[in-house]
Amino acid sequence: MSKQKDVIVTLSKKHPKTGEPAQTGHMFVIGVLGHKTDWYEIDTEKLNNLKNEDLQRDLFALLHKRTH
Repeated sequence: MSKQKDVIVTLSKKHPKTGEPAQTGHMFVIGVLGHKTDWYEIDTEKLNNLKNEDLQRDLFALLHKRTH
């Protein structure tokens, strides 16, 4: 079973699909879990206050959505 710590986190200034640059002062946080990939855009100042574990937790929630 997958866990948060298994998420591989990458930061990019370019959109992972289109290659378009992020807005000024923003970055894309890209997560990979097995064959799944997802991402979100974040303010760089907010990003500076987060740890890798925080990013893994947020991306895990996106990658491992559960339907009840």
